[in-house]
Amino acid sequence: MIAVLGGGNLLLFIKFLIERHDQNKGIGKTLTRLEKDGVRTQLLLLILMRPEEQTEILRIAEHYFVKLKANWYMTSIFSKWCDERNLNPDWFDKE
Repeated sequence: MIAVLGGGNLLLFIKFLIERHDQNKGIGKTLTRLEKDGVRTQLLLLILMRPEEQTEILRIAEHYFVKLKANWYMTSIFSKWCDERNLNPDWFDKE
């Protein structure tokens, strides 16, 4: 489990190295997409495998939905997880 969650940090490190090497906007967009993919994967794995880890899930979800402005299919999954726990984070828009 630690190796899976650590994969996101590896993606961030790779992003840093590539951005430092080449500031091309196309690469930047690709790296942002990769970061979103990595964070989404971490969030999904935690919700499915460790749903009781509320603090960590909320921290990753806020990063995903707010900082990265990501959405895709995780909105409904995260919303259901919140509903099951009677949570309503003020930063989360279910729409």
